[in-house]
Amino acid sequence: MSKNKQLALGNIPNTFLYRFVGLGIVLNFCRFRYGIHVKKDKDVCKIKGPLVCVGNHPSYLDPIVMAGVLLGRKINFVAGAFLFRDRIIGPIFAAGGCIPKMQFRSDSRAVKAMLTILKKGGTLGIFPEATRFVDGSSIYFDDAIARMIKKTNSSVAFLESHGAYLTWPRWSTSSFRRGHIEGRIKGVITAEQVSEMSLQELHTIMLENMTYNEYDWAREHSYKYSNRGIAQGCENIAHACPRCGKSLVMRSHGDRLFCSACDNQIRMDKMGFLHPVTPEDKAFQDLHEWISWEYEEMDKRISDPDFYLEEKVRLFLPRGEYEYREVGSGLLRMEKGQIIYTGTECAIEDGIYYTKKELKKAKKGGFLMEKKLEELRNGPQVRKVFQVSRIRGIGAEYGKRLELIENGEQINRFVPENGQRVFEIQSAIRCMQKIEKKQEEM
Repeated sequence: MSKNKQLALGNIPNTFLYRFVGLGIVLNFCRFRYGIHVKKDKDVCKIKGPLVCVGNHPSYLDPIVMAGVLLGRKINFVAGAFLFRDRIIGPIFAAGGCIPKMQFRSDSRAVKAMLTILKKGGTLGIFPEATRFVDGSSIYFDDAIARMIKKTNSSVAFLESHGAYLTWPRWSTSSFRRGHIEGRIKGVITAEQVSEMSLQELHTIMLENMTYNEYDWAREHSYKYSNRGIAQGCENIAHACPRCGKSLVMRSHGDRLFCSACDNQIRMDKMGFLHPVTPEDKAFQDLHEWISWEYEEMDKRISDPDFYLEEKVRLFLPRGEYEYREVGSGLLRMEKGQIIYTGTECAIEDGIYYTKKELKKAKKGGFLMEKKLEELRNGPQVRKVFQVSRIRGIGAEYGKRLELIENGEQINRFVPENGQRVFEIQSAIRCMQKIEKKQEEM
C-alpha cells in the first residue's frame, strides 16, 4: 500500500499539521474570525482507550469546535469524500488524519479506517447526521455508529455546539455572519457502560443526546450575527409563501424575504428570527417552523394519487476524483415513489468539463460552448429510474444541484433549471419515505 493510500485510510494525524497548523494557526484564526469560544474539557481528554466524539453538524466549523474542546487529543475526523477531490486540500486533510467517507452509501474503506483507529486506542471525531443542518435542528441518523462503538467497546462523548448554524447556515449565499459560537461536552458514556448496553439502548441514548434546535438556544441568549445579506439564499429552503401558500415563489435581498406572487414581506433580524414587515404580512418565527410547515404541506400534496414534480435538468457525471462533466440534459420527474430522468447522456470522456476559462466563455455565450451544448442536447437517449424507498439521502447544494445514486454506486448530479426545486424534491423524498415507513410498521 502506498503512503498516500495509507494516509487516506486515516493514519495517526501528522503532528506538525495537526498541532502546529490545525490547533496553532487554524483554531486560533477561527476563534477570532468567527467568534468561537471553547474551552478544553480536561476530564474527557484524560479518558483512556478508544474514544468516539460525536457531534451535531450545524456548519463547516464543527471540526474546529470539537478540536478546541478536545485540545490535547489527536482526532481522526470523518469527512465527506467530496472534500478530498480538491487537489490541494485533499492531501492536507489526509495527512491530518481525516477519513474520507462517501455520503449516504456503504463505504467499506472508511469503516475499515475507523475500526483501525479505534483498535489502536485513538480518537474518532464524527458527525453522524452526515450532512449539515437545514433549518437549525438536528437530523435523524441510523445505528451504524452505535454498532461500531459496541464492536470496539469505545467510550463516547457528545459534543454540543451553539451558534454555529446561525454563524454559517447551509443555505446562505452571503457567506458567514460573525457572532458567537460555544462548544461543550454534553455527556459521556464510558466503555464499561457501553459494554452493558444493548445496541438499541445505545442508539436511543445517542439520539437523545443529539437532539437539538438552534433557535431554542438563541431564544435564551442575546447574541447577534452580523451580515448585510443575512437572509440571502434563504428562499432556497423557505420557498413557499406563508401567506398565499404558493411554492417556489419566495425571493431574498439583504435582510428581506418577499413573495413574487402576493408581495408578502418578511424581515430576518440579527438573531436569525423572522418578522412580518407590515400588519398584512405573514411570517413564521424561525426557519425551523417554516420548514416544518412546508413538510406538512408536502405531506398533503403527495397524498394526491396524481401528485408529481417535474423539472428540466442538466446531467453531470464524475470523471475520476477531481471533476464532473456535463453529459446531457432532459427532464427529471418524480411520481409514484420514483424519480425518473429521461434525456440524453453521452460518454463521460465526451462531456464538458467547466474550467474557469470555459465558464467565462459560457457566460458570454461563446460559439464553441454553444456547439458543445447542442451536441449534448442531441446525444443518445437514456432513462434512469431511482426508487425513493432505496434513497438513503441526497447530496444537495440548495439552489444549485442535487445528487442521486443509481445501482452500481454511480453518482448522478442534476442541475435544475429552477434551483428552488432541489429542496422541494428533497422534501418530497423525505415525506414519501416517512409514509412508507409507517406502512411497514402497520
